[in-house]
Amino acid sequence: MKLTWYGTATIGLDDGETKLLFDPFVRMNPRIETTPIEGFAGFDAVLVTHGHLDHIYSIPALIKTDENVPVYCTETPKKTMVAFGAPENRIRVIRPGDTLAFGKFTVRVWQFRHIVFDPIYILTVVPKCVLMLPRLFRQAYLNHKMPENHEIVAYEITHEGKKIFLTGSFRDTPEITYPKNVDLLVLANGGSVFVPEKTKGFIDKYTPKAVLVDHFDDAFPPVTRNVSVKRLQKTVAKAHPEIRFIVPEICKAIEI
Repeated sequence: MKLTWYGTATIGLDDGETKLLFDPFVRMNPRIETTPIEGFAGFDAVLVTHGHLDHIYSIPALIKTDENVPVYCTETPKKTMVAFGAPENRIRVIRPGDTLAFGKFTVRVWQFRHIVFDPIYILTVVPKCVLMLPRLFRQAYLNHKMPENHEIVAYEITHEGKKIFLTGSFRDTPEITYPKNVDLLVLANGGSVFVPEKTKGFIDKYTPKAVLVDHFDDAFPPVTRNVSVKRLQKTVAKAHPEIRFIVPEICKAIEI
């Protein structure tokens, strides 16, 4: 099974027979490499973690490009995508606790929560927002039209004995016991400079064998910026030197 990071929270899984795509998003930054919408065609299913701009904005265009791919998401992002032109019959509503099957992949849906944006992170993007007001207004409008409505899910993906736990934003629900000792935790690193502190307890408790970090890129300025993964990497290495820490390169497949 191969995993490919396409930027932001977009992850592709491919076992040579079945291909799954999570949170496809064409990055809105002309200064960085991005995958065009045509590059997301040909997957067997698209799965969404929540309804924010950088997780669903590209999907209506993808549905028009790829006339076969089904999309799986909760109710709120479905309503949003339909409002933005996606045909309702192509979108299938899922809920926490559901289990889906795609070829040799089994995908279980888990309740999760969105990270809380911290003041330091917000302050670091203020200068860019001032310099890029027209783009800021457009993104503010889209953000208003694309709420997550507290419908955040994570995915437990099982494939021939291996398990991946994939998040689109990172804030767990303390009352829920999540899968332990998975082969790979895909950890979203955006929206806060305190991700190391916010995720350490989860990693201590659930001890994944490897951590792959994503969502750290400047995907749609001015409200995004590159978030360093070095502190997170040091935190994981100090507490759990046995855990492999992976910083993916854009569009380069990794064997899982």
